[in-house]
Amino acid sequence: MFMLLLLVCANLTFMPNPRGKEHTTLTETAALVVKELHKVPGIKMIAPGEINTTSRNKSGKRFITVVYTDAGCELIITGQSAQKVAVHIDQPGNILKVLKQAKSLRDFTFKERDRKPGE
Repeated sequence: MFMLLLLVCANLTFMPNPRGKEHTTLTETAALVVKELHKVPGIKMIAPGEINTTSRNKSGKRFITVVYTDAGCELIITGQSAQKVAVHIDQPGNILKVLKQAKSLRDFTFKERDRKPGE
């Protein structure tokens, strides 16, 4: 019994950190947005996601599309490449207002849309 308990405790101490805590890979464009998101009160989690480099934005413009979901919203940030950033928050309407007012994001074009199940 003692050996089994010791084995279980040893496995718990050597397990990797839980998934979903924090990504460190951000595109240069997404890093600007995430820096502004840290200033918004009430955000539970910011989770940078996949980077898609196949769709090149040849116009040189930067876009932020806010997609409202049940958990909060997902930001699709497009610059030289596209990256999705999930934001878990109770009131996602405040995010767009704060991002539009940020001085560092003046060159961005903002869009909104909904994606909720059952609609």
